[in-house]
Amino acid sequence: MRRRFIVFSAVLFLLIFIPGSVTFIILMDKIQYNNAGQKLTQTIETERLKLEASINSEIAIALRMADSPLIRRHFLNPADSELQEIAFEEIAGYHRAFKGGSVFWCSDIDKEFYFNGDNHYTVDIENPDNYWYKMTLYETEKYNFNINYNPDIQRTMLWINAPVFDNNKKPVGLVGTGINLSDFINAIYQNYPETDELYFFNFAGEITGARNINLVAEKINIIRELGQTGNRIMEYVKHLKTGEVKYFKTTNRKEIAAFSSIPALNWYITVLRPFTVGESLQNGMTVLFGVMMTVIFCVFIFFNIFIFIILEPLNQVVKTINQTFDDWDLNSMEGEHHKDEVGTFREFFHLTIIDQLTGIYNRRYLDGNLKKIIKLYSRTGGNLSVLMIDIDYFKKYNDAYGHDAGDDCLRAVAAALSQCVIRDEDFVARYGGEEFAVVLPNTDENGARLVAERMLEKARECNIPHKSSDIAGYVTISIGGTTGVINHLQHGSDYIKTADKALYESKKNGRNRYTFLKILSN
Repeated sequence: MRRRFIVFSAVLFLLIFIPGSVTFIILMDKIQYNNAGQKLTQTIETERLKLEASINSEIAIALRMADSPLIRRHFLNPADSELQEIAFEEIAGYHRAFKGGSVFWCSDIDKEFYFNGDNHYTVDIENPDNYWYKMTLYETEKYNFNINYNPDIQRTMLWINAPVFDNNKKPVGLVGTGINLSDFINAIYQNYPETDELYFFNFAGEITGARNINLVAEKINIIRELGQTGNRIMEYVKHLKTGEVKYFKTTNRKEIAAFSSIPALNWYITVLRPFTVGESLQNGMTVLFGVMMTVIFCVFIFFNIFIFIILEPLNQVVKTINQTFDDWDLNSMEGEHHKDEVGTFREFFHLTIIDQLTGIYNRRYLDGNLKKIIKLYSRTGGNLSVLMIDIDYFKKYNDAYGHDAGDDCLRAVAAALSQCVIRDEDFVARYGGEEFAVVLPNTDENGARLVAERMLEKARECNIPHKSSDIAGYVTISIGGTTGVINHLQHGSDYIKTADKALYESKKNGRNRYTFLKILSN
């Protein structure tokens, strides 16, 4: 028998260990994948926001420059040397404001194009290479972008072009600035490990920024560079929403690829990070899993050694559980040898009747005890009073201070109400949400009114700020109560419903008060 049990235990351990290990590996792979994806998402969002913030800052300065009255007057009369001098001083100020350190401008009258004040030439607007001139003046309302890569200096430049209009909304010239995107992209790469691959690319898939500058110079397509992964990325970006970040695990490179759009440039950004199952297991959770399996193995050994000693107490535990569920009467269990088990089950029983947020009795205890009280006192015809309590404007409190503060408020009010009941048979229970119920056996209406008064006062003494309340600057409560002579035809719901109606009357009459209604006799 013992040998068979050892074999059974060994098989059972393997049935736990093998599926558990497989499940653990799968779960850890998924968790680490999601964590890595979230990190990449944060990386992309951070770099995208940096780039967009830098560009938007330059755009704002360019638009202010285009709206300058001095520059507009100069463009209308470029031959006026005095106006030119004043306008050039104005432009010099904007030049210093641009982070890129460059500025250009041109009047549509003389077509003289100035770059940083030193270089200037006459623009041939009929030359196809100067397409940007007519596009800016005649097709642009605020600004446009012109992005190009200069292989001689190995720089990707973003040109911001803004038209200048006269008072009749007629274009009279243009202004703008240039941003060296290569410097920004290179700064990004300095902060990333060699194992990460980060690319910028346009809507056609041409790489516009990469660690390897030759990919940009040769206009290599992202699909050609990344293969199947690049192809999946290009398919996904077609349906990408503005500001959305997506990621997936590659099938051929064992990496995670994350990508998003950069609407300001009509570009996209993607980051690839190596990811394997082995890496997903290199963490503290794997050690914990190994320790847990070791503990389970030791437990199996211990269990086999002491099986005959443990078996009988376990049977007694099963009987105790069944008995507990049958009658919920822990006092009926006798015998000193039951002491530890009773303490354990008392704690279990305690968890089933206590509201975990407020620490007072819950709805289950309320319903069960009301039924028990009515059954017990129906023979003697004793009085029973029930109060229903509601925190005034609690939804507004949650909206104003947040749900964590709302939980703190519920705990504080529950503690204050509990201080108002003194006798052992009286109790406060959480009915649900911000509602509480108070059960007062052998208490007439006068006694119940005194308790209600104490509770109103206690709630005020808590002095919990409530800026959204319509009746006070602090948290208040409304109370509805009922008192009746118990008889065997009554139910707990009769008292609850009547007290709830009284609570409604308190709310209707201004809140922060109590109201009592008579319960109908059956």
